Amino acid sequence: MSEQVFEKKYVYTVLPPRTGLLRNSWYKRSNEWRPYPSSCSVGLAFIAVSLFVLGLVLCHARKVESPAILTGMFFFGNGLIQIIMGIWAIVDDNLFGSTLLLCYGGFIMSYGAAASDLFGVISSYPTTANYTSAIVLFLSGWVVFDFLLFLSTFKSTIPLFALTFCKWFFMLLLTIAESGNHSAVRVVSGIFCFITSICAFYAFYDGMQTTASSYLPINEPSWLRMPAGHKEPDDEDKIAVI
Repeated sequence: MSEQVFEKKYVYTVLPPRTGLLRNSWYKRSNEWRPYPSSCSVGLAFIAVSLFVLGLVLCHARKVESPAILTGMFFFGNGLIQIIMGIWAIVDDNLFGSTLLLCYGGFIMSYGAAASDLFGVISSYPTTANYTSAIVLFLSGWVVFDFLLFLSTFKSTIPLFALTFCKWFFMLLLTIAESGNHSAVRVVSGIFCFITSICAFYAFYDGMQTTASSYLPINEPSWLRMPAGHKEPDDEDKIAVI
């Protein structure tokens, strides 16, 4: 008896960009059930909570001026957990989501190491002014990264566009504030940090809720997409969508 070979075929559906999934472009999804849930909601939750608190600290809420209370979250939340979630986003074939989570997790962990003097970074500089200059150089590179991340959302959704813009502008203002010890600019950076956290809270909720689990589903209607992202890929282009 001849051996029969059965070829398993997958039917793909091309889906639009989605804020809660950190998808900034159209992507293919198989109709086959996958045991891997999206990891982006966990990473977005830590971004939202940490930036929420950091924004309040930068605005001197309740006369608190030091972000030292966030040291644990910098390492174990935004650092460790977010890097794990970024790796999981790679499994989900999510380039933008994995880049955002991995890079932001690495940044916040390194920033926590520099700001808390856990590794003797502060004490290695002879003066406070010299340390401040080094922090400005460190933040400047991340301002460029955030700007390029922002540019990659012009065909995504309006909430994702707003999230990356506010995050870039917050980093820009924080760098300016640190470079000249401008207290007023630092407060404004705290305001944009707080607004960024609100955008991240929205994205977190959008990724978590479904019509089966929430009485207030968002379902991101098409009008929340950026104008450049409304056009669906042609049939020939759908093959190349990832």
